[in-house]
Amino acid sequence: MPATDARSSHHFEGYDGLRFLLVYIALYIPFAVCTPYLQKLLVCRGFDKTQVGLILGFFECMAVLAPPIWGYLVDRTGRPRLVLGLAVLGTAPTFLLFGLTTTLWLAVPVAVLFGFFYRSVIPLTDGITFRYLHERPGDYGRIRIGGSTGFILGVLSLELLGISQTTTGHMILGAMLVAGIVHFLTVLFVLPETKRPAHADSPHAQPEGPSPHLRNLLSRSFICFTFAAFLGRMAMMAYYSFFTLFLIEQFGFEKPGFLWIIGPISEMPVIFFSRRIIDRIGARNFYALGLVGIAVRLLGFAAATHVWMIWPLQFLHSLTFGATHTASVTYVSRCVPRELQGTAQTTFAALTTGAGGILGSAIGGIVAQHYGFPVLYTGAGLLAIVALGILLAAVPAMKTK
Repeated sequence: MPATDARSSHHFEGYDGLRFLLVYIALYIPFAVCTPYLQKLLVCRGFDKTQVGLILGFFECMAVLAPPIWGYLVDRTGRPRLVLGLAVLGTAPTFLLFGLTTTLWLAVPVAVLFGFFYRSVIPLTDGITFRYLHERPGDYGRIRIGGSTGFILGVLSLELLGISQTTTGHMILGAMLVAGIVHFLTVLFVLPETKRPAHADSPHAQPEGPSPHLRNLLSRSFICFTFAAFLGRMAMMAYYSFFTLFLIEQFGFEKPGFLWIIGPISEMPVIFFSRRIIDRIGARNFYALGLVGIAVRLLGFAAATHVWMIWPLQFLHSLTFGATHTASVTYVSRCVPRELQGTAQTTFAALTTGAGGILGSAIGGIVAQHYGFPVLYTGAGLLAIVALGILLAAVPAMKTK
């Protein structure tokens, strides 16, 4: 590595690296409220599993529609921090509207509005991060580990405060308000502003047309990888949308947060060393390991007869999230140039987290309500195996460094 690259890498890993670490800690504190406890809040508001699945399906619908809109604003304005700040600013207030909902016709538009803001903040943050990494070589995993830390600290704090015992959901609403304030202040005062590309302000530097950028998003690599990731996400929604209810109804386990935090704890080493792993085996193969973990984990849930059988399966989160997330954002980032990072990351999130989340939540709720959780997790585990086959057969492996 040339001396100039070494200095820029050191700079990113130092001061800027610390700033991004804090940003990811704050980013995942609201997720520590929403991911385990939104389903609990909806039950407190009187909804059954089919309705919960439908509401969460509409919520995930905005992961299809919203991220490309926000991503386009980033690439169009060249002000990613401003755009992210607007998305963060709308997250907590719209979540609080769930406290006013007791009917499906009210809950659905609230879920859509909340999802419009909330479902964009991770891909927007990743887009900003990879803009920096394209200019200042650094290790994404070393800063992304802050997200795991924020999630763990958030869930652990809430469980110690007794959030699982809430019957009205008021504590869940209050926790999101606090988390949203912390996140917004961090974006406002900690996240550095990225520079607008030099050619963006030149009237003579317009691209020949949209086709060069469009070809990046229509390449075999991007399309096939996105489809496999879509199926993988659809399978994992059986976990993200129903795991809390599964623990409570199947095993009578009343403190689900303690099982939730095992996942982020286990993912931290994998995320931290993700760059080295990807450099050795490639992003596609790393993602394949994640799909293996999804299949084993969900099929294990289906076969579990006691809550203690769930505990070791939670350590597979190191693969089902740690590997899949770092591998996917890395693979996508290598499919497109720097100026298209915002669009690429948000489009990928829309088609995987969004579309996969919609179908996974909606279908999962119906299956859980009428056939039970074992059938839900069996079907989801088998779907992950299908995704793995498509990935290995159709997705080209990029050269490792």
